[in-house]
Amino acid sequence: MPILNKLAKGSTIGIISPSAPLAGLVRNRAERGIKALEEMGFSVKVGNNAMKVRGYKSGTAQERAADINSFFSDNKIDAIFSFIGGNHSNQILQYLDFDLIKNNPKIILGYSDMTVLLLAIYVKTGMTTFYGPSVMNQFGEYPKIFPYTKEYFEKCLISKDVIGKVEPSKEWTDEFLDWFAGDDLKRERNLKKNDGYIWIKEGACEGKLIGGCISSLMHLRGTEFWPDFKDSILFWEIPEGSEFSKGETIYNVDAYLTDLKLNNVFDKISGMIIGRPFCYSVEDNSSLIEVIKEQTMEYDFPILFNVDIGHTDPMITLPIGRKASLDSKNNEFIIG
Repeated sequence: MPILNKLAKGSTIGIISPSAPLAGLVRNRAERGIKALEEMGFSVKVGNNAMKVRGYKSGTAQERAADINSFFSDNKIDAIFSFIGGNHSNQILQYLDFDLIKNNPKIILGYSDMTVLLLAIYVKTGMTTFYGPSVMNQFGEYPKIFPYTKEYFEKCLISKDVIGKVEPSKEWTDEFLDWFAGDDLKRERNLKKNDGYIWIKEGACEGKLIGGCISSLMHLRGTEFWPDFKDSILFWEIPEGSEFSKGETIYNVDAYLTDLKLNNVFDKISGMIIGRPFCYSVEDNSSLIEVIKEQTMEYDFPILFNVDIGHTDPMITLPIGRKASLDSKNNEFIIG
């Protein structure tokens, strides 16, 4: 596994837009995210094509890939962060230079549609990649990044120590404030009390962390970029649906779980971690848990639900490919 250098004050972050053009469309949000990184002591370099707007994408597939290849080849760039996700990162895989990436290992971070790139790079190079905050969403949070998000970002990517036990956040939000209307600049988002971890199935296990946004993960099914899930802890989370203010439908999630099952993923994994669903009601959560129970009824691996992953805030940063453990008896989720 290629060795990655941790970040420190003065490290240079290269920023990409591998799919959606939101950085070009809502520049104030992008600029606030950049400013937050600079206030944390980092230098920032924006990709040549990262602010482009080409319909619902930030550039051609070749342009989006060029920014990534360029940053991996630049020894002045210490890490690569995504402005935001989208739904078309899969289009750039054929243009990525995986030999270049393998020979120039560095941190690459993002979530949602970044699942596609993070897993593809992990599969093709063996390099640890990181499922965590994006520049516009989390670093650009008004008036500042949530402390919990920052804490686990630093534990994962800056601290020399292991991440260790992951504690649930005390509060969380999935409130949608319209960036285009500037609603996100008027007030902080409302927070709700977090009830903590929910064990759908009890037990204990160890395994390497593999996963991401469940709908994005499906883009890789049947390709050379599909991960080997043997002895892994599968983590997945639910994004927004066809509308930004609503979560992916339960019937779609049910279908995705069937896809995973048909691909024998559940036969291979040692455990499962599920992020808190985006914009789900209490009733939706109950229905989802029943679907998960039904889909996994013949398996005995532990399943941890309501974890701070993905499209709700705050969030943790997960190192793909690193060892973790689950233990329901002690209510523990530990990353080594």
